[in-house]
Amino acid sequence: MRTLLLILGWSSVIGSFGDGALGLYALWINFINDWVLSNISVDEFLKNYVQLIYWVKQVAFYVLPESVVFWLFNLPALLYFPMRIIMSVAIGWWALSKAAQLSMKPV
Repeated sequence: MRTLLLILGWSSVIGSFGDGALGLYALWINFINDWVLSNISVDEFLKNYVQLIYWVKQVAFYVLPESVVFWLFNLPALLYFPMRIIMSVAIGWWALSKAAQLSMKPV
C-alpha cells in the first residue's frame, strides 16, 4: 500500500509541473493573441497547440465515462490547468503524508 501511495503522490506532484507548463503556455498564447483565445477549450488547445499530447483524450475515454471526458475537454484551458494543479498538489500531499505515516508503523 505504501508503494502505491508513493507512486500516486510523486506522480501527482510531478504532473503538477507539466500542468503548470501547459497552463503557462496557454496563458502565453492568449497574451500574444491579445486575449482573443481566452475561452479556448482544453480540447482546442491540445489539438491546435500541443498535438504531441493530444493522445491523452483517447486514454481519458478508456478510463472515464464519455460524458465526463467531453465535459473536461470542453472546459476553458485557462480554468482547467490551474484547478488541475491545485487538485494534483492536494492529492500528492495527501498520498505522500499517508505513505509517511505507514512507514512509521512497526512491521
